[in-house]
Amino acid sequence: MENNTTLANYTGDEWTEDNTPSGSKDGWIYALEITFGVVGTVGNSLVCLIIIRAKFLHNMTNYLILSLAVADFAASLSLIFNVFFVDDGITSAPKRAYIAGGELYCRLYGNLFFFWVCVTASVFNLIVVTLERFFAIVFPLHYNHYFTNQRIVILVVLTWVLAVLQEFFALLINSYDAEKEVCAYGFPNIETQVAIGLFIFLTSYFLPLVVMIWAYYKIMRNLQQSARTLLNQQTEDPAYALLRARKKVVQVLFTVVMAFLVLWTPNQVVYLFENLTFTILETDHILYALFRLMAFSNSVVNPFIYGFKYKQFRKGFRVVVCGKCMVNNVGGSHELSTT
Repeated sequence: MENNTTLANYTGDEWTEDNTPSGSKDGWIYALEITFGVVGTVGNSLVCLIIIRAKFLHNMTNYLILSLAVADFAASLSLIFNVFFVDDGITSAPKRAYIAGGELYCRLYGNLFFFWVCVTASVFNLIVVTLERFFAIVFPLHYNHYFTNQRIVILVVLTWVLAVLQEFFALLINSYDAEKEVCAYGFPNIETQVAIGLFIFLTSYFLPLVVMIWAYYKIMRNLQQSARTLLNQQTEDPAYALLRARKKVVQVLFTVVMAFLVLWTPNQVVYLFENLTFTILETDHILYALFRLMAFSNSVVNPFIYGFKYKQFRKGFRVVVCGKCMVNNVGGSHELSTT
């Protein structure tokens, strides 16, 4: 039996017989999509600029945060020029005379392919940032062996390659219906839908979350043990100042992971059950739209987390704004030291 329900991650709506969204959308949803896109684009571009311009932020961890910000920037930009355009009906599939263009539109643009590649790359970047901190703090003697400049570049490239490969199936289940001049979405059968739904849930949400939470748990335990050791020595050794700085950095990055957990969990649970053919929330329900917007906002919140919780980032912002006038005041401890 053929199933004509698209994977919800890629459209956000179920489709009726004529491929028009079955759930009506209010103007406030479109307004929030645009707002999130603009704020995320500006915020993440600012993060990139700060890390590039502030030389005291030039270290391995910040380079990975830069890569994360690039992924979130791209996701925010496509939220404006892809998600909003498709949701609001600004763009549509070409006429049947342009079948090749219709196939390209439906397989690459109408299914929000680039947006979800960017979102997935952001998740994989979070994993890399977590593992970098894990080895730096828990296994410092092995850090330089595993994390060289060349390997960091390879890891960053790999996050994008794996993101494209993971989302590749979306190119296959989306096509152009030349008769109706619309995009056709659907799996060949229920078994394929369930298998792909489980695969996406595990690889882009559940397993990354388990790995990151486990790693930060081990990191915090290691920091606590090190702190107790130094306190027993009753000394204000420079190592203690470094330990406190590392703890602040870990707290910032852990907050980023927690934001991912809070903002994505409702969306992923609804989509998982939807692809298991158990609808727990109708697509025209207001909570459905809110959960989707929460997930979209994840690419927006990270710059605010850095701004509120990361002291060196705030110093970097002043450097960007004031230029050389702040250079002499920015010294101090490098909170995101490499090891």
